[in-house]
Amino acid sequence: MPPGGTLDPDLQYYRVEIQRPPGQQVLRRHLRVHGIPYEQYMRSDVTVDEIVGVERPMREIADFADLVRRARETARPDEEFAQWCASANRARKDRRREAAARVAELREAPQRALLIAVSMLHGAHTDVIHRAAQLLLRTVRSPSDGVPLLQHKDLAERLAEISADTGPSGHVRFAELDYDSAVRAHLWDHMPDLRPHLGTWAARVVDLNDPHVVPAVRDGLVARLAGQYLRTGRGDGLASLAERWSAEGTSRARLEAAVHALTCGLEDPAHGREFRGRIYQWCAHRRLRGEFAQVLVRVCADVLAASHPDQALLRLYYLARRESDPAQPALQALDDLVAGSRRLRRRLLDRLARSELPLSELDIFLRASDPVPLTDAADTSRALVEENEVQGSLTTCWHAVLAELPRATWQPHAARWLHRAADGTGHRGELLLDLLVSAAERCGERRGEIFAALYASAREAERTAPGGPTRSVETTELLLHKISVAQGLGPAAPPPASAKGTQP
Repeated sequence: MPPGGTLDPDLQYYRVEIQRPPGQQVLRRHLRVHGIPYEQYMRSDVTVDEIVGVERPMREIADFADLVRRARETARPDEEFAQWCASANRARKDRRREAAARVAELREAPQRALLIAVSMLHGAHTDVIHRAAQLLLRTVRSPSDGVPLLQHKDLAERLAEISADTGPSGHVRFAELDYDSAVRAHLWDHMPDLRPHLGTWAARVVDLNDPHVVPAVRDGLVARLAGQYLRTGRGDGLASLAERWSAEGTSRARLEAAVHALTCGLEDPAHGREFRGRIYQWCAHRRLRGEFAQVLVRVCADVLAASHPDQALLRLYYLARRESDPAQPALQALDDLVAGSRRLRRRLLDRLARSELPLSELDIFLRASDPVPLTDAADTSRALVEENEVQGSLTTCWHAVLAELPRATWQPHAARWLHRAADGTGHRGELLLDLLVSAAERCGERRGEIFAALYASAREAERTAPGGPTRSVETTELLLHKISVAQGLGPAAPPPASAKGTQP
């Protein structure tokens, strides 16, 4: 609308007042998306009338619909829509007082250990719950009760004491929806001495050799523990925990847990920026212990790159500079990241050209200087190699490569450039030759030696050219001409047969 809300008379017919949509209609659409059967949510229900009868924010209606979905997933077979809605409505209320009262009733260590295990592993199999509760008792060094094994209460009786039960599939849940989150919040807030032990306990649980400890169970445990750190503003504690898990053991399960913990921090709206900053400090400045570098590579490549690709590029660049792993996972992840983005490749080349280019960075450059994406102009008006800024970066980096590395190291990469130049890419292929010659020309007193090495490499590349030797011979002659011009030994005009796309 124009300022003041005034419309010409002939436009008034098209004026529509935007209003808040009916709450019941919004709820039904959410329920339909969640897969609730049409014949269920179209029935009249007291709980639904209570929810939509008051003008609420749309997010509250969406949250209630999600609770109905979850109530349906955990309900008994004989329960229907009305029971799902009633359970969802009860879950909307703050249940921490109920949790506090229940914890006060449970005085014995095994009871509380089971309560914690169920709240942190809600929905896990009974075998996992039982073993996790025993692990927690050992982690906090709780003394044995000394009761003979056959006199112990069975698990069903112990679960009933904490208002939990086992479904037909053997998975344990509290009777009330979202009661597990209330228990977690109460125990975290009111038993602070327990917090340091939970990280150690969680690492031992994810390492359990049990067929029921599947990735979803491990991820759920880590997410619930991370949720308490983040809920109470203790992002530093979660970050330290992930670092410790990576340093203490090299099991695959612990490394996955560390990755998931950092993912929870990155994806948290209130703490995401803090975790991106922490990851930068780790990648750029901190000494990384154990397998933590591998964890950071995974987080940057799989999580951060999806939302902040430029930041992921920089962090992987720092990790690749410091990499000691012969498999070079950081360098491979960096290569994969720029492979799908011209902009990121341009930025990486610029970053390399502006640095001091130690030997570790020259390896990064040789991977990033793949001639195919540099000369590919598909879907764009010009290729990267045609941009002045990129040409400057390539020349600077190639000069460092030719000056600092032995020919055996850079020769395979130069051969790829020569093969690409001979591959019918026209003037873009000739630009590749110009950049190599310009880089060699900067080598001062060694430029004659470098020119000779380039020419010898071109002769060797003729034997391995994918398109046959004819074009490669022409490319070598064109390279020799450019070298002669650079040394002031020949005319500026190129030889008659060149690699400008001329057919043999």
